Amino acid sequence: MAGSMVLFVLFGVVVWRLVRLSLQGATNFERLFTVGVAIFLVAHFIVHVGMNIGLMPVTGLTIPFMSYGGTHLLVEFMALGVVMAMSRYTMARYKAEDVILG
Repeated sequence: MAGSMVLFVLFGVVVWRLVRLSLQGATNFERLFTVGVAIFLVAHFIVHVGMNIGLMPVTGLTIPFMSYGGTHLLVEFMALGVVMAMSRYTMARYKAEDVILG
């Protein structure tokens, strides 16, 4: 039970940080992409938990960052890498650069 709760908290932290980064995005693309990554991770997590407790049919969906799936894991890390690269330019920095550059 304790391990499951730690797992839920860690996924919650990742999703919370993604939502926070989406609110600070400089453009609509950055905001929507970040929210999309968060929804992607939450949907996979909910489906996997539903399968394990018997509420949903068993599918071949992997749990994010845990199950072995080479392409799925690669896509997750690539999406988070893009989000981290976009997080370098927050709304405040974007407006400051716009004022400086004229």
